[in-house]
Amino acid sequence: MNNRWIGDFVWAYPYLISMSMSSEFKQREVEQTYNFCRPYLKQFRTALDIGCDEFMFAGVLESDFDIIHCWDFRNKTNQMSRHVKNKNKVHFHHTGLGETEATRYTKPGVGRVKGTEPWGNSTVAIPIVPLDSFGLFESVDFIKMDVEGYEPLIIRGAVRTIESSWPVILCEINRGDFTAKTLLEAMGYRCADIYHKLDVPHDYLFVRD
Repeated sequence: MNNRWIGDFVWAYPYLISMSMSSEFKQREVEQTYNFCRPYLKQFRTALDIGCDEFMFAGVLESDFDIIHCWDFRNKTNQMSRHVKNKNKVHFHHTGLGETEATRYTKPGVGRVKGTEPWGNSTVAIPIVPLDSFGLFESVDFIKMDVEGYEPLIIRGAVRTIESSWPVILCEINRGDFTAKTLLEAMGYRCADIYHKLDVPHDYLFVRD
């Protein structure tokens, strides 16, 4: 066996183990987050996964829901098979969501919008469309939003979709901006529970009685 190969492997082994543990931790976190939501769900027809990233959350939703629509401006469909067994259930939309049609910008490899104009390293164009433009006006029972602070804009562009079905909504709020909570409460929602990560409030669960 090549000594150089052995040396490279020994050097990389801790990194590989760390990556594996990180992936396993993320999977457990996703499962725990969905199990936190599940008792509040009454039907399991269509779920919307906004900010689907590697389709890990979609893979958990798959066992319950008939149809899952996923959005992300990063195209990671090559990783879908790692988490999703039945790809026929999952419809991926390679675009960002927001209040209106627009173009926004980010840096290469960054998972959130950085600005309204190209500036510095933020030169990657992101097409933005409102959720309502997809015409999903029936049978939506669950919406999960994890979009790094863009949640209020998405809610403003999803009013008709939300009001058509009144789904249970899981919304990430961890940057001190409670605009999304205010918007949903104005629509008649209440915060039924809060999911904590590392003892810090992270995801807010909204239901409409």
